[in-house]
Amino acid sequence: MKLKTALNVLIGLVIPFVGVIGGILAFRNSEQFVLGFPILYFWMFLWFILTSICISLSWHFFDSKEVELD
Repeated sequence: MKLKTALNVLIGLVIPFVGVIGGILAFRNSEQFVLGFPILYFWMFLWFILTSICISLSWHFFDSKEVELD
């Protein structure tokens, strides 16, 4: 696998996966609250946004040059 493809997969797929699974494992027994939500729910909602940012960065750095905008 090329380095470019590996970095693309790392940023767009692996980082969000590790973030979500790591949060589930870290916060599964926690009773803390953030902004009125249990911390696990807050973590999951946060990763909705962070995953979109990771995919956007991945596209911008690795795939946007292949798209021709007319």
